[in-house]
Amino acid sequence: MVFRSYNPGIKCVAVRMLVQGHSFDTIRITLVEQISRQSFNQWKALYEETRRVIRDPEEYEMQGRPDLLTQDNKDFMTELIAAEPGLFLDEIREQVYDHSGTLVSPEAIHYCLTKKLGMTLKKAEVYNIRKNLVRKYDFIEKMEPIPAEFLVFTDESLVCSRDLLRTHARSPKGTRALKYQNNSNAERYSLIPAILIYGMIALTVLEGCYMCGDTVDFLKWHLLPRMNRYPAVNSILVLDNARVHKGGRIPKLCSDAGIRVMYLPPYCPELNPIEMCFSVVKAHLRRTQALVDSFDEIEAIYRAAGQLVTQELCEQLYRHAGYSCTTEPYTSAVLDDE
Repeated sequence: MVFRSYNPGIKCVAVRMLVQGHSFDTIRITLVEQISRQSFNQWKALYEETRRVIRDPEEYEMQGRPDLLTQDNKDFMTELIAAEPGLFLDEIREQVYDHSGTLVSPEAIHYCLTKKLGMTLKKAEVYNIRKNLVRKYDFIEKMEPIPAEFLVFTDESLVCSRDLLRTHARSPKGTRALKYQNNSNAERYSLIPAILIYGMIALTVLEGCYMCGDTVDFLKWHLLPRMNRYPAVNSILVLDNARVHKGGRIPKLCSDAGIRVMYLPPYCPELNPIEMCFSVVKAHLRRTQALVDSFDEIEAIYRAAGQLVTQELCEQLYRHAGYSCTTEPYTSAVLDDE
């Protein structure tokens, strides 16, 4: 029998006429409704039991099979996921069994997590427990009065064509999706850019892994000549807290050029706009497969970085990182090509 919904007013009139002794057919003709005998009996029984013709939603019995996991099990799973969010379904299942003796399938655990508790599986955001929030907010407070136009960011990153291959492919159902790799020992390339709020100010791409001397050469011959002496626009170089940046020749090199150096607090990449630039460039290289199909990988990286790291992108990243951006940009000869 198909479930049919009736207006509450019709239910009230029908029950009243039933109590008054009218027949089912008389009620149907009066209300112009084809009401089943079962509905009449249910409405009358509800009225005799509760003196109402509409059931309170809180009194409805749960339909379907009873839930194997009790509220205590659900509370335990919530606390367990909060403490160890990376557990597999079978591990959660074992923990629930050890806790209450209730043994259910991994599918039941998944259903409870997604449908009952509103928990979904997603890529975890890695948070380093050694991050010092006190030092982070001290740095933010120190940077607040400094205009973003004074700040230049630089860092190093590795690019490998093998790591930028597309990881998913299509194939007929029931068959494997194959990808053929030309070179299993793909070359690595070192990407050393520097950005200011108006875009990229300098870039070096090297074959192989970068060394400390490569960073020094980049600063000496490419970046520092394009910066100004402090205090001026583009006069503060912001580096991460790596040992290679704090020791050796880099501090003296910047001091001799009149450049002020500031170091980011440890494990705070969210304060470095250039980190997102790396992500943008690598995502583009993965999508276009530029390194896979190119005969000159270094030129492909130069071209991608030049096209993507624009003034608009850098302004957005500076603002996103929380630096003080003015509405009207400065003009400086530092932005002119050499």
